[in-house]
Amino acid sequence: MIMGYETGELLNEGKTKEIWGVVGNSNIVIVKNKKDITAFDDPEYTKEFALKAKYATTTTCRVFELLQKAGIPVAYQEQISETEFIAPNCAMIPLEVVARRLAVGSYLKRHPELNKQEGQPPHRFHRLVIEFFLKTTNGRLINNQGLVVVRDLNSQKGEEDPFILNPNEERWKLYHSKKPLWDPEANLCIFATAADAVGMMAMKNISFMEEITRKVFLVLEGAWNVLGLRLIDMKIEFGITDSGNILVADVIDNDSWRLKDQHWQELSKQAFRDGEKLDEVERKYGTVAQLVERFRIPNQAIVIWKGSEADDFIDLSLMDKIPGVSVIEVAKSGHKETDSALKKLEEIISLYPDGGVIITKVGRSNGLGPTLSTHTNWIVISVSADWKQKPQNIWSSLDMPSDAPMLTALYDKNALFAAMQILSQKNPIFYMLRQNAIEELDPQY
Repeated sequence: MIMGYETGELLNEGKTKEIWGVVGNSNIVIVKNKKDITAFDDPEYTKEFALKAKYATTTTCRVFELLQKAGIPVAYQEQISETEFIAPNCAMIPLEVVARRLAVGSYLKRHPELNKQEGQPPHRFHRLVIEFFLKTTNGRLINNQGLVVVRDLNSQKGEEDPFILNPNEERWKLYHSKKPLWDPEANLCIFATAADAVGMMAMKNISFMEEITRKVFLVLEGAWNVLGLRLIDMKIEFGITDSGNILVADVIDNDSWRLKDQHWQELSKQAFRDGEKLDEVERKYGTVAQLVERFRIPNQAIVIWKGSEADDFIDLSLMDKIPGVSVIEVAKSGHKETDSALKKLEEIISLYPDGGVIITKVGRSNGLGPTLSTHTNWIVISVSADWKQKPQNIWSSLDMPSDAPMLTALYDKNALFAAMQILSQKNPIFYMLRQNAIEELDPQY
């Protein structure tokens, strides 16, 4: 018995993990990682190192905990040992969903036109590319009803887990995952009815799974950016609970992504695929497991500081749903209450070592914004309350003296979004929200 959970029967076993039942509770399972590291879906390449299970569990649990804080539905409850965690019992959907920031790996084999010369960084997608692959076993897929959905794929030629060309349609076209679409051998000439392959519930939620995959990648991209690392691409899987909830399931560990440091050195499983020595691969897995322990949502503040109660500001209810950020509203004049305002500023700064952004909303001559900006290293953004009626007042926010690094925005919403983008340099949830909105503006490149 571990932490009050009595291990039941072995429910499933894969190449790198085991799924165990829990005695007396069929709604949860124990996920136990193994020491194995695999490559190319070939048993000959399977190796193991002593701490693989520990590193995989640490990475998955810290990642899932971060995603939970970001409001993303994940199949995770708690870590119960160095190699095990508790998760809701899910029926796995036989799909791999891949998010790509850079064009590498099999994507380049399907899109050789994006190959770069040696020494150049890979092509970067402004908007994440999301792709769906149908998971098969030895080249065939049998659904929960015993129906053979796909057969006779040749896994030795890389046809296993084929690329789904049209995941949002009811009848899927399956293509080779490593050949360009124009290659006559790419079209496997196999069609899979989506409902037969993954079930009606999953078929109806393909768009939802794409949306969640974007959020997962962006939260993790933001978290890794804070640590100076590059998330290149990643794959995730989904499961469905008995109550019909679709969750990010299985594991997200160092096998799940390509991750590079600032010098483009590989830190993930790709190093093993590339033939690096096993002890060096183990060291890199340990480094990643240590780094994910530093994942966190910072405690930051957005201060809406008005010159008087009469200066209104847009609805801030959006901020209520974002963990780790406090919205503080202050009404103190920079002209009339200078001493009191500066004391209030020091009080706020002392509460938020992770920093914040101050948005001032003032009418007439702007004394508040410049005063605050000269007394803190927090970013101060000033919005003129009456610039439309009295455009001359905007100059008191633009013509700043030296050592008064105040910024100016005309509109409340732009000031708020600018504050979110500034805080996103430390905050992966803000990063996800703003980056997702940015990518939706122009999804064509």
